[in-house]
Amino acid sequence: MKIWFGATTFHYNEYKKYYLMIRQHLLDEGHVLTDDWIGSYGKWIEENPNSKRDIREIYNSVIKAVQEAGVSIIEFTVPNFSTSHQITHSIQLKKPTLVLRLKRDNTFPDSYIEAINSPYLSVKFYNELNYKEIIDEFLGYSALEEGNNRYNIVLSKKQKYYLDWAENRYEKSRSKIIRDLVDNNIETDSSFKIYIKDSQQN
Repeated sequence: MKIWFGATTFHYNEYKKYYLMIRQHLLDEGHVLTDDWIGSYGKWIEENPNSKRDIREIYNSVIKAVQEAGVSIIEFTVPNFSTSHQITHSIQLKKPTLVLRLKRDNTFPDSYIEAINSPYLSVKFYNELNYKEIIDEFLGYSALEEGNNRYNIVLSKKQKYYLDWAENRYEKSRSKIIRDLVDNNIETDSSFKIYIKDSQQN
């Protein structure tokens, strides 16, 4: 899968360990980074933390990389304008977008990202033990999303009546109500989570 992996260079030396381990996991699983900026410039950023860079060139490279990717994964422990823009741009392009934040780190305050209500956005807190599982689960779901299909279902009279009632009561379409019910089951079905994780690794 083609992936945009983004992170801020602010406090890069402090957080590079986490950026590198996420990057390496994606590469180990055979994914393609649409702009492997850490591999290309990480060492230079590490050695020149205060150097000026061509912001216009970086901006254009990032925008192109997000557009070419199937999904975006953005490390967001350090809230920053550039990564916030990457997240919103990815969502606007309707790309599945995983935002990762270190669970142990409370140095930086929350940002408005947590308040965004979008079916394309997933915000997860991670640590060194569970980051692979979180990423693999996200990519497994994203691969399924690429194959969206339309289904015809047979409902009882009572079920149809409920959908008509719920559509007016909650101001949601009947399709949205059904999708929400399925999503709720997905979140609580541990067997399905294992299946998704295993299918991503195969």
